[in-house]
Amino acid sequence: MKKLLILCLLAGFSASSHAARCADFATQQEAQEYMERTGDTRLDGDKDGEACKCLPGGSRYGSSVCRR
Repeated sequence: MKKLLILCLLAGFSASSHAARCADFATQQEAQEYMERTGDTRLDGDKDGEACKCLPGGSRYGSSVCRR
């Protein structure tokens, strides 16, 4: 029983430790909704409140500053 409890706890920690990246989303809106829902501001590199601005729908989509 102890082993099962430990295994469940470890599985929970590893699942919640996934850091979201802009590549995990298809559009800027999806990333924005995720950031607002979770409070995960790592998607907003310049801290202006807009997540993943290089994704489709973002303010810099298609700009030369976005990696292709």
